[in-house]
Amino acid sequence: MKLGLAPVLVLAALSLGVGCAAPTSDNTDQSADDLLDAQPLGATPSGQATAHPIVLAHGFNGSPTNGWAFFGVADALRKDGHVVHVAAVPPFDSAAVRAKALAAHVDQAIAECKLVHGCDASKVNIIAHSMGGLDSRYLISSLGYGDRVASLTTISTPHGGSQIADVALKIIPGKTDEAVNALARAFATTFTTGELASQTNLRAAFESIAESNAASFDDQNPDDDRVYYQSWAGVSNILGIPNSKDVGACEGDFPMYHSRRHTMSLQLAVGAPFVAHGTEMRPNDGMVTVENAKWGNFRGCIPADHLAEVGQPKLSGMNKRTGFDHIRFYRDVAFELAANGY
Repeated sequence: MKLGLAPVLVLAALSLGVGCAAPTSDNTDQSADDLLDAQPLGATPSGQATAHPIVLAHGFNGSPTNGWAFFGVADALRKDGHVVHVAAVPPFDSAAVRAKALAAHVDQAIAECKLVHGCDASKVNIIAHSMGGLDSRYLISSLGYGDRVASLTTISTPHGGSQIADVALKIIPGKTDEAVNALARAFATTFTTGELASQTNLRAAFESIAESNAASFDDQNPDDDRVYYQSWAGVSNILGIPNSKDVGACEGDFPMYHSRRHTMSLQLAVGAPFVAHGTEMRPNDGMVTVENAKWGNFRGCIPADHLAEVGQPKLSGMNKRTGFDHIRFYRDVAFELAANGY
């Protein structure tokens, strides 16, 4: 039986459509009736600059400029005095390939740090979203960068995989790889360099983030004792309806304003049932379950979906429903790293 273009179209919807939202206004997860007067979560961020430079590492389907970029984060951290370098890696390839590109950026961050008075260029702090955390772990363990990384902070990284990738691998037969990669490559050229876009292997990318391959990745990339690992998970709910399992999955650390839940963006809500394992309703952010995002020192959950975790699509200011502000969050993360000597 001929499968025709169906697998290609399905893959395009799964891997390319997610995160390609058109620009919208702030607090886009809320309807007009939902714009409530929440209070900002936590105290106003303050502190000293980190000793080491910060490297921001984006995830799958990302670049420093597209719909998965850390929106406004680098500028905010620089205003606080941190030395910040934004990495750019192939958006659609394996963690191994992406990690090699990330290594070059770590080297660049160290070189940039040497030019700044008071910056300790011996190591870097990596703050990674989504697949960027897997790239970073491969960098540290398999590429031997443990001596150059002081800390790794991950936000909703699929350490335990994402079921979306397992579904995609089952749907797409190998004989369509060339056509699917061509589609992804053409799409990638719209938001990253031709060189990075040319390094496209969607099957390898999905294999890197599949739940079925998480254990083998862990075995091949054990933690380095010289590196401090910490993680956060995102929690969002379809239509903002609470899941009774959320707080427990977050180990009781899930700050929010009057228990109001983040309303998941429609483009993520479509795939969320797969991520949640259907009727098991595992708490998640639309792409990664809370449980699978835990690594090292688990710090708890933030009320945001996989897009809002990095301030997308182009969010600024506090979410008026939950009180979450992604800029405040990353400023707090950086100041805390500094306070702990990183």
